[in-house]
Amino acid sequence: MGQSFDYSALNSEAKKYLGDVRRAAGRGAPGIYMGQSDNRPIWAALLGIVVLPLFLWIGYTSSKAPWATAMLQTAGVLLGGWLIWFAVRRWFANTDSYAGYFQYFDSEHAFRGEGETIRVDQIPPDAEVVPHGTNAVLVRSEMDEYAVPVPNRVLAEQVADYYHALAWVRDRKEGPFVDLENDEAGAVAKYIAEEDEAPANVNEADLRIDTMTDRVTQKGRAKTGLLGLLLWLVIGGASYALFSSTNGGFQDDMAFNAAKGNIGKESQEKFTGAQGLRDYLLNPRNTRHRDEAAELLAKLYDPPIAQVKANPNADSEMRKGIVELLESLKGPDTPAVSISVVDRDAPMITNLQKGLRSRFADGIATAVGKDLIVFGEKPADKPALITILYTRNPSGSIDWTLQIRLKPDDSMVYQALGTTAAVTQPTFQLQPQFGQPELPASETDSTTEMIYSDVMFKLIGQAPAKPPVFTNDDW
Repeated sequence: MGQSFDYSALNSEAKKYLGDVRRAAGRGAPGIYMGQSDNRPIWAALLGIVVLPLFLWIGYTSSKAPWATAMLQTAGVLLGGWLIWFAVRRWFANTDSYAGYFQYFDSEHAFRGEGETIRVDQIPPDAEVVPHGTNAVLVRSEMDEYAVPVPNRVLAEQVADYYHALAWVRDRKEGPFVDLENDEAGAVAKYIAEEDEAPANVNEADLRIDTMTDRVTQKGRAKTGLLGLLLWLVIGGASYALFSSTNGGFQDDMAFNAAKGNIGKESQEKFTGAQGLRDYLLNPRNTRHRDEAAELLAKLYDPPIAQVKANPNADSEMRKGIVELLESLKGPDTPAVSISVVDRDAPMITNLQKGLRSRFADGIATAVGKDLIVFGEKPADKPALITILYTRNPSGSIDWTLQIRLKPDDSMVYQALGTTAAVTQPTFQLQPQFGQPELPASETDSTTEMIYSDVMFKLIGQAPAKPPVFTNDDW
């Protein structure tokens, strides 16, 4: 039976002999040689080239904590780096420490190179070698019987022919092949197996590798790989330290550049890029550009504020109130403003109230910027920041009051009064479930638009038009 050796610890005579055979690819050797291709270095290199930059890119573009992304990137460096290093070591391997992949049969041994190790099976002089299945030869002697793997049936038959010829050469009692050395007998047997005839003499067998040795042993101890493992740990630790110290700044810069890049972009919905700056400021890990981001966010409010201030159509009191309200929204928190529409004559919410609330929210957001102000429901126990109260008159006109607070707990800060004339004499209908007067839908829409227009001009000096609604029939 055979033994496996660490190739780097193989005795020098055997290593030189096998090295000569490998370099010559078996030509001029006293035995049967077959090199085997190993595609693993190619696949390892390709995979490493993908894994390494992919893990680095994922880490740099992730919003996770720097220590978490550093662990992912370190894993990518170790895995991708090991795969690439594996390929490089295989392609530029030192034959003194790397056996490669091959099979070689000479007059005394069967060698099987397996990377850093080599398998050696002793072939006794009296052994009979025959093909065994499709990928092995069977070595049968008086003392033992075992199979040696080979790549295919063709090589198995060639090896069997070689040892059959070797037995014939060793049995010669006369002629040019009597008392040959092992390497010479092997060369003659190889010639017979390949040419199916005996050479005229030993020289015709073309023996060029005469370093064959019958001593195959392991000198000293095999490498443990401990030094390489320690080096890999050092590389891993250094990579983690590097990435954990640089990821935060890199992610900070990327987040800020992304937020800043959205400012001023054309948008059909009139978004200004404020939300990106707020997202940057709300992340406590972002520290490099906080002042600049806060300044940019505040500057986004300057154009709508200047527009309100410069508009002579707005009520002076309301203009002051809406400007102060916009000034209070410049911080990183969500610019939420509660808005409420109250019908003083109706205990329940009417369609007119719903329509007015929606129109005011859309109109103010359109005029200011849809990510500079966001409207929501008022707290149940507190007043809204913007409140519109209205009362119907018998003549059909509607008296309304507009109130602005800067905080829900504030008492009323700014107030304006107004009256919207009725388009027609209103025709009220009763809501069946409440017995409550309600305007028909057609009159609700026109009344909503008139109140909306009057209040918005009082508030900011303009009333942005309602965006058109398209249906499938319009296309």
